[in-house]
Amino acid sequence: MNRYIPNILSVLRIICSVLLILFINNRIGFVFLYFVIGLTDILDGFIARKFKLESELGAKLDSFADFIFYVILVFIFLKLYSSIIPVNYKVIILGIIIIRLLNLLITKLKYNKFVFVHTIANKASGALLYFLPVVLLFKQSNIIILIPLVFVFIAAIEELLITIKYSEVKLNRKSIFCE
Repeated sequence: MNRYIPNILSVLRIICSVLLILFINNRIGFVFLYFVIGLTDILDGFIARKFKLESELGAKLDSFADFIFYVILVFIFLKLYSSIIPVNYKVIILGIIIIRLLNLLITKLKYNKFVFVHTIANKASGALLYFLPVVLLFKQSNIIILIPLVFVFIAAIEELLITIKYSEVKLNRKSIFCE
């Protein structure tokens, strides 16, 4: 097995995430790219763990790919659904962005590098965010938007607390509640 496959998949996810912006009005292209993004996200980690190809570069690429995807997803989400998002939900989104940026700043100052921790909460909130646009295609509801936002907010707070609490970097820390 080529040891670069997980990293190639992460780079492909970054490219597809950027291309989503170009396909915002092309439903078939958008759905195809969105599916590829989800598939590469699942496969890069699975292949890396299964074939013992995990690396620090791979973890960084995966985190960066996730970050790019979520930034672009927020942009697209606000562009397409801004009219149905209540103002207080926009405040939650802004809070999440501020917490995530604060965490990046603290990790850069504390560890001299940008760190994204792969907690269970981050993975679960990522899955909820991934399926949110698909669910919104069928039913536009404020509660459908609120549930993932709350999960993402909690995951962001947890990651920030981990960054503050621990002096060492551990990218795959499951939770603040367990080592």
